Amino acid sequence: MRQFLIKISAITIPFIVLLLVLNYAFSKSYWWTVYYTEQEKFSHVPQHIQLANVGSSHGVYAFDYSDFPEYTAFNMAVSWQHHRYNYQIIKQYADYFSENAVMLIPISYFDITRIDEEPLYKYYKILKKENFPDWNIKDYFLFKAFPFFSTKQPWKKILINESNSVIAAHERTIVTEQSVTTDAKVMYEIFTKDNGAEKGEEGFQYNIAAVSKIIDLCYSRKIIPVLVSTPQTDKLNDLHTKADFFGKFYRFTDVLKEKYPGLIYLDYSQNAEYSSDYSLFFDSTHLNPKGAKKFTAQIVQDLKDAGLLE
Repeated sequence: MRQFLIKISAITIPFIVLLLVLNYAFSKSYWWTVYYTEQEKFSHVPQHIQLANVGSSHGVYAFDYSDFPEYTAFNMAVSWQHHRYNYQIIKQYADYFSENAVMLIPISYFDITRIDEEPLYKYYKILKKENFPDWNIKDYFLFKAFPFFSTKQPWKKILINESNSVIAAHERTIVTEQSVTTDAKVMYEIFTKDNGAEKGEEGFQYNIAAVSKIIDLCYSRKIIPVLVSTPQTDKLNDLHTKADFFGKFYRFTDVLKEKYPGLIYLDYSQNAEYSSDYSLFFDSTHLNPKGAKKFTAQIVQDLKDAGLLE
């Protein structure tokens, strides 16, 4: 028996030590400490917000309010955040908004007929338990104590560093037509991949209901919802055009505008001033800092023209 226990210990102890080392390395990795800090901003949500946005990475990178200090503005977008958790974010922070504040709600290509799995680990850092419908003790414990096991493919994320992260790409402002063309194919595959998330009409109705729930919440809290589609490159749009996608896309926004008369939709997804100017993007679908400043200025002006901002 003793020999058996010694043999078991000889196997399990090194394995446990390895897991602890990996967990420690992951908790100190660039991805966890820097790339992950997208969620840290929620520790500093200002009071009396006048202008904000939710959304996925399109929202993260498209809105930069730093040139408009006259407004209390906040970017509430989180990468891969879908409509369901846009709602939870707004619900949690609704009391932080001034009356008649504007909430920008991005409508992205992948949020029309797809029901993608939400990466939930990040919300343990953002949402209170009562605003987190998928909260469970196991994931909470993993997030707090063993982050290595709280996300998919952590061994790959350990290898992410300052030079090869999305943040690093965002800081680059020089792309080429060839790089945009190549990336458009990659992004198109991501947006349309056959992983069971494409639900056709079921997904369409699911997402209509999800956005409607956001709009209803905004109106109930005297926040003005505004739909917006961020600029996309012509290379990515060409691939969606060939797939006959835009009929579904504009049916989606038309249904919402019919359901909510007076709802404003600011559509820059195919705006030529942006889509063919690759100096405004860091890949085929996300604006870089230069593009974000230009686009945010345009949106602020649009909101002023609509009488929603002074």
